[in-house]
Amino acid sequence: MLVREDLSRGRALVFLLCAGVVTLVAGLVPAMVIDAADSASSDMTDVAVASVLGLLLLAVLSVPALFVLRALRMRSARRFELLRQWAAVDRGPDADFPTRYGAEGYPHGRFFYSALGLTLALILTAVVLADLSDPSVLGLLPCLVVAGLFAWSTIRKYAARYGWAVRERVIRARARRRDLHRTQFAQTASRAESPRTYLSGMRNHPAVLNAALLSPAVIVTVVFVSAHPQDAFGLAVAGLLALLLLVLGLPKIVRMRRREQVPLDSTASSVASAFPGGAVVHPVRYGLGEPDSPFAGSTSSAWDTGPSRTGALAVDAGALLARGTDGDALDLQLGEVQGAVLIGSGVAWLPPSVDVLLQSGEAIEFRSPEARAITEALSDAGVPVTTA
Repeated sequence: MLVREDLSRGRALVFLLCAGVVTLVAGLVPAMVIDAADSASSDMTDVAVASVLGLLLLAVLSVPALFVLRALRMRSARRFELLRQWAAVDRGPDADFPTRYGAEGYPHGRFFYSALGLTLALILTAVVLADLSDPSVLGLLPCLVVAGLFAWSTIRKYAARYGWAVRERVIRARARRRDLHRTQFAQTASRAESPRTYLSGMRNHPAVLNAALLSPAVIVTVVFVSAHPQDAFGLAVAGLLALLLLVLGLPKIVRMRRREQVPLDSTASSVASAFPGGAVVHPVRYGLGEPDSPFAGSTSSAWDTGPSRTGALAVDAGALLARGTDGDALDLQLGEVQGAVLIGSGVAWLPPSVDVLLQSGEAIEFRSPEARAITEALSDAGVPVTTA
């Protein structure tokens, strides 16, 4: 019911109508005043009359529309909070409504329509600013600004919704993935097989994903240049502009990767003394998850539940030892570990993770740039290890 209300076409139509009224008044009032001031028989009386009419339009049309928009916004914020609360308490395997937000999990069309409206508003603004010789055209600037703000508010709303839906999908997929690997490890143990390790590679690497996304564009570009060689220069310019945008985004990726790496580097040296001499210490980040529903078949561990913290981990003398910078300490005998899963990161600035599944039903995910070394140490100690 909440999702249907959040994506209601009727509510969208009311929002569009009220936003259109406010945008129209924002453009009409300055145009009336400028037209009265620039007319051949203009005097202060005409300007005053135009101003009074503008104030009446604002009072009669814009103020009620703004009150309706405010009510819609307040209800939308409350509804989103209810959606998040409901998703937090209903995370069973059949609770799919967050993953189906919109059109079966795909972004809703209104999200793109809003983006198109914002783009058109920016283009029109650029056109208006390019023709400053006509003062009457400047009266459209408030109209364009208001239209852009309404478009951006809609984009921001649905971006928050889809971000939430993706996060909920990750939580449920995490629980299902752990159940799947528990079953695999249990079947291996029931057949009395020796622990096997599958570390041939990690899927979903960012480079592979980017190559998969860019390959269709490369193919289309090659075909277009072959069919229309006379347009190759313009296409090359467009390609260089697109490459420039990518290059401008690289510093952000480097900065975020550095932001992730610096705390881990300092952690390894600060808690190294808490481990036995000779132990190989690996910096880790833990507290990456949220409490799973009991219907997911797993139990939350205090080390697995947020907020995110930094610490260090070592595999030494038949035990998995973990220490946190906040004083947390964890000593696990490897007999308590059912298995470990190496999980590749699909985010460019985040390192891979090691999901440690315990015999008690708990699980702890550790994220570390040395995740492969951790899984190799666990495998050498006899713990079954696989790759997600």
